[in-house]
Amino acid sequence: MYSIQNTSIKNKLKAIILLTSGLVLLLSSGAFVVNDIYSFRRSMVADLFTLAELIGINSQAMLTFDNKREANENLAALKVKSNIMFSLLFSADGQLFARYERDGLPPKFRPTHASLNEYYCPLVNPDPCEFQDGYFLGENHVDVFKKIVIDDEWIGSLYIQADLKELRTRLIGVATIIFVVLLASFLLAFLLASKLQQIITKPIDALLGTMKAVSSQKNYSLRATKVNQDELGILIDGFNGMLTQIELRDRELGQYQDHLEEKVKQRTTELALARDQALAANKAKSIFLANMSHEIRTPMNAVLGYAQILQRDTHLTKEQRDSIQIIQNSGTHLLGLINDILDISKIEAGAMELRPENFYLDELIEGIAAMFKIRCEQKHLVWRVEDTIQQHLLVYADQGKLRQILINLLGNAVKFTETGEVVLRLTHLPPPPEELSEVDWFCIDVIDTGPGISPNAQEAIFEPFQQEKAGFEKGGTGLGLAITKRQVELMEGKLTLASEVGKGACFTVQLPLSAGQGDASHSSKHAEITHLASHCHVTALVVDDVKENRDILSHMLQDVGVEVREAVNGQEAVNGVHKHKPDIVFMDIRMPVMSGTEALRHIRQQFAKGEVPCIAISASTLRHQTKQMLDAGFDDFISKPFRFEEVYDCLAKFLDVEFEYKQPEETTVTEETSKALDLTQIYLPTELHARLQEAAELNELTEMEHLITQLRQSPESQHQTLAEMLKEFLSQYDIDGILEALAKVQTR
Repeated sequence: MYSIQNTSIKNKLKAIILLTSGLVLLLSSGAFVVNDIYSFRRSMVADLFTLAELIGINSQAMLTFDNKREANENLAALKVKSNIMFSLLFSADGQLFARYERDGLPPKFRPTHASLNEYYCPLVNPDPCEFQDGYFLGENHVDVFKKIVIDDEWIGSLYIQADLKELRTRLIGVATIIFVVLLASFLLAFLLASKLQQIITKPIDALLGTMKAVSSQKNYSLRATKVNQDELGILIDGFNGMLTQIELRDRELGQYQDHLEEKVKQRTTELALARDQALAANKAKSIFLANMSHEIRTPMNAVLGYAQILQRDTHLTKEQRDSIQIIQNSGTHLLGLINDILDISKIEAGAMELRPENFYLDELIEGIAAMFKIRCEQKHLVWRVEDTIQQHLLVYADQGKLRQILINLLGNAVKFTETGEVVLRLTHLPPPPEELSEVDWFCIDVIDTGPGISPNAQEAIFEPFQQEKAGFEKGGTGLGLAITKRQVELMEGKLTLASEVGKGACFTVQLPLSAGQGDASHSSKHAEITHLASHCHVTALVVDDVKENRDILSHMLQDVGVEVREAVNGQEAVNGVHKHKPDIVFMDIRMPVMSGTEALRHIRQQFAKGEVPCIAISASTLRHQTKQMLDAGFDDFISKPFRFEEVYDCLAKFLDVEFEYKQPEETTVTEETSKALDLTQIYLPTELHARLQEAAELNELTEMEHLITQLRQSPESQHQTLAEMLKEFLSQYDIDGILEALAKVQTR
């Protein structure tokens, strides 16, 4: 196409004339060929039917008197017709009576069946197979079937198969004639086009010569000569008028030339300023994100840290322990909400990172399925899980993010579906050819019969704060799908949506999950570290400029028997390492006098690298910031708020210490009451039950706490026991547990 557009007008005119005449000739020739072939084929079929009629008449007596010898001789007369491949004569019961085959007929074309139906029925569509006179045109042959009738009685049938050699010969002859005619026509059209195109091309060539002269000489006073009054004449007038305007523009451009450089400099300065402002805004955004994470986590460290410390106090009453547990759960819940709000910003800043671990995929699916089965039952929806993966399939991936992806998608499906069903489908896909063998691909479909999503909304639904009217009515920030999509992409997967308004929606997640190695990650709910083993002695240096942070971390370490020294800045840390020779150092990054990074550099210079393990502690959790800490030489990183598990894991990892454990003697209220209390035998007032269920579904924690208090004041002992169970669930923010319990309770 490009070469045609850039060729000369002469060649274009020739091509147009040749193409037009060629197409007309091809169409007319094609119509002629089609008509001739159709007429010849019709004549050929008519001849075959006539021949079949004659053979049928001659075969009547032979069929009547069962004379097979003369019937075969009668069919042998067909050898005069070279196009007849074979002919079969069948009796009234459809069995072969006589036959004829052309000499030298290849085995694959010879008839092999003994009954009429075996030849006729495969050609008839649709069933049932009822024999009628007719013909069937194949790729290389034509089949003719003819009844043989005497006095309206069907006494036999004749089947003739003829090749299409004559038809092909005629087609070749006609095609040869058409080719010769087309060749002669193209030659004549080419000669005429070569002459006629000059009427148009000569004035254009003259105009082109003038244009080249103007371009090379820069002389805009030249003018093209007008010959005709047609469109080319109008074109020449327009060209001459353009030259006149250019002359005027040259004078105006001369006036502006002196100011052009100044304008360019001014514009360049403006662009540079805009670029600097954009870079500054982006940098400010990153600084704000880092500061926000740090400033929020710092006070949360005190709340959650002291809650963990108080929980380990063995002298607390059960009521005090429950209150502290509520504080810890509330703080953890608040921290989770804050992390969710920062997720979008962390994604945009490239700070969200994966935390892979070994886990059993089917166990994750079973846990989530149990959660949403209850939710669907509460809304009277059908819940189905279509799981085709093998049991105990160990994978290595970010279990937390995969769980959040599934919960977000299933939560939306249940929330927006009022009738019908919600389906979770998990299939194991074959990996793409370029993937390594240890990577398995999985497809997860979340299907609902909800209101569906309009095409316009589908384009923006994965963007932050975007949701349809139904989303605003149901509540929500519009961040769930945006975070889900980015989490899927972070795991190198793909999230797609298929939906029609009024027909529900299907969200599809395709993820590559690496095969797990070793055992699955498990955390014991009952095992608790009490102290270092008797043969272990550890000295730790805790460095932080905030007293509360030092106190929390020091208390955690001292609680298991670690001897702790403290420092308030990097300079004191360097002096403390030199003086006390600690076994391990926990050091904050942001400190006055000397930062943690600078202090680490001095420590490494004074001591052999790795002699003293140094653990960075910071409220900053962005990936590039944690990477900077490890690149600076820190052996590991612990984020604020501190968690016992992370602190003790560092001791075990770098000092190879051993711990003493104990099992908690008490079981939770929920565990005790769940064994002794039959929820199906408890009856609640209908109004109270409905208010509890509604508050749980809407996640209204304050309202649930108020209603549970009312239930505890009931004179019935079973109501009081149920209230204790619901209170325990509420303290752990286990809304699903509350809903599951209420589903079993009866109303009155």
